[in-house]
Amino acid sequence: MAKNFLKVICKDCGSEATVFSRATTVISCGVCGATLSIPSGGKANLVGCTVSEALE
Repeated sequence: MAKNFLKVICKDCGSEATVFSRATTVISCGVCGATLSIPSGGKANLVGCTVSEALE
């Protein structure tokens, strides 16, 4: 089974968020508002975060 969700950590404030790996909208941090990922037509580009864990 593919791992479609990612648990990521914001580089600015350190909070955790769960994002869809193929997100079609810009995902922002719920705490500080920093951009976590941007759509790219396929898999989303993670720009303001690091991957902590891949979820099913």
